[in-house]
Amino acid sequence: MDASDQGERAHTMTFNAHLFEQMRGMHRTWLEKLREIRDLELDYGSRLMAAKNPSEAINFCSEWMVKRMAIVAHEQRMFASSWARLLSDMMGRRSAVSARISERDR
Repeated sequence: MDASDQGERAHTMTFNAHLFEQMRGMHRTWLEKLREIRDLELDYGSRLMAAKNPSEAINFCSEWMVKRMAIVAHEQRMFASSWARLLSDMMGRRSAVSARISERDR
């Protein structure tokens, strides 16, 4: 294995570690959102069970759904931007690797 192969291997390992860290961060954020949704469900579920009349129950349901949809919309935006950053980063690093390989082949 020559120095250029070792350099490529080191770069690949760094890239994989970076990719893993980004995906781990995305997973951690996703879990936090799931906990937030669970807490919302528990809170509004108990409010709904304690409602004194149908109109109060309807108000709780409406408020619940508005908050739930806001969380879901935020989660989807965050998910899409995280994946876009991840793909962009991957493409940028891939281009750098390709450039190094073509320089080596010259």
